[in-house]
Amino acid sequence: MDTNLVISKEKEFVDRLCTLNNYDNNIKHLLYVIVPAFVIKYGVNKENIILNTFRETKIIVSNDKDKIVKAYYTSKLKRVDNEYSTTKYMVLNDYENTTLIDLLDNLVHEYNHAVNSYLNEIKETGKYIYLRTGLTYRAYNKEDLSFIKKTKSYMLEEIINTKQTEEIINIMKEFDENNTDISNTIYAINSETNHKYNSNSYYLESQICKQILENKTFINTLAGLRFNGEIYDITKWFDTIIGRDGAYKELIQLLNDMYDLEIEYTKRKFFKKRIINQIRNYSDKIINIVNEFNNNVNVR
Repeated sequence: MDTNLVISKEKEFVDRLCTLNNYDNNIKHLLYVIVPAFVIKYGVNKENIILNTFRETKIIVSNDKDKIVKAYYTSKLKRVDNEYSTTKYMVLNDYENTTLIDLLDNLVHEYNHAVNSYLNEIKETGKYIYLRTGLTYRAYNKEDLSFIKKTKSYMLEEIINTKQTEEIINIMKEFDENNTDISNTIYAINSETNHKYNSNSYYLESQICKQILENKTFINTLAGLRFNGEIYDITKWFDTIIGRDGAYKELIQLLNDMYDLEIEYTKRKFFKKRIINQIRNYSDKIINIVNEFNNNVNVR
């Protein structure tokens, strides 16, 4: 694939998008490399999905300071004449003080949530409407659209999303620095990052799950089901490989519990050692499940 041709083609799209939404030059010049990197990552045959996602996901710049949440993607459910749809947007917190690389990571990370939520986003049942974000669902009351609950697979969603964020940014790092449309941006990105980009988002969880993320059977199957919105198949697929019911649910719960402990650790001033020991205990259990999955795949 000629990356310069992709960059040139998507530049026109970015220009129209930024004019329509009044995005500033910092965002526009990053989108010059982000949009073609997404097309290269997911393939030209997915271009319509990718461009529609960028069109439909509005960037909202905020100067709110949040030590934990630097940016987030969300979608709001709406109903018109018994037809359901969503309004999608991402929020960039503390925008004025965000570095170039953090802004790049935030944009790619949140857009990737959106791209992997596009297909089969809304699921309707008898009582509820389910709204998908990657591997997770939010359930709403069908009558008044009030929020009911959220499924627990949000931490695995973040881990997968962080890995794909790294992959997309590493695609950008290979772009031609002599391409005048993007030369300054690519030079700045390469100057401020190592040869291979590694995200700081959800670092602990990503490191613990590194083995399973490097397992091609796991990551390729999960990525395909997630992109296509066929996430109800994941639990059965994972438990079948492990050889016992409840293994996927256990993995999800352990990841969530460990993340909650991380948050507690950052807030607490005293008695931190007990929390560290609990984190290590959860980490060992997660690694055991990961090893069990990998061993069973290798046996096959």
